[in-house]
Amino acid sequence: MKYKIILIAICINIFLILFPSSVYANSSWHWVTVSPMVILPFAVIFTLFIETASVVKFGKVANSKKVFLIVSLANLLSFIAPYLIRAYRFIPTSGGFSIMAAFNKGPYYMILSGYLILTIIVELPVVYRMLKKETSSKKSLITAILLSNIVTTLLVAVLERVICVGRW
Repeated sequence: MKYKIILIAICINIFLILFPSSVYANSSWHWVTVSPMVILPFAVIFTLFIETASVVKFGKVANSKKVFLIVSLANLLSFIAPYLIRAYRFIPTSGGFSIMAAFNKGPYYMILSGYLILTIIVELPVVYRMLKKETSSKKSLITAILLSNIVTTLLVAVLERVICVGRW
């Protein structure tokens, strides 16, 4: 089982390197009203609450504090992942790993289908691996993680489009 997780992690990393366009949250979208970065704190609170509640209730994990911390870590990793990949890709042009250039030059925060895929690729292994011993049903845990990430990503995307008006 341990080797399967390592193999999955290697496959995910290969996927992220070979198909970088699927992990970018970048677009030519121009915000007319307010940027989603303004509503990001509310989206984070909303997402953490729903994902934590889902994993505790449907994933059958009793320790809600541990779930909250792990879900928070996984969400942080999935938010930072596109920037780290972009910083790595700046090496040929800037001469080094440039995290500042990645944050200043994109990818810009915007919920798209690639963001959902990235969220699942990053968060599912992190949350599952750290909570699999805490649950009474591993299948329920995987289902809870997947569904809560799909639901929260779709809800945040819809709310982002309603609150933040933009155009191509």
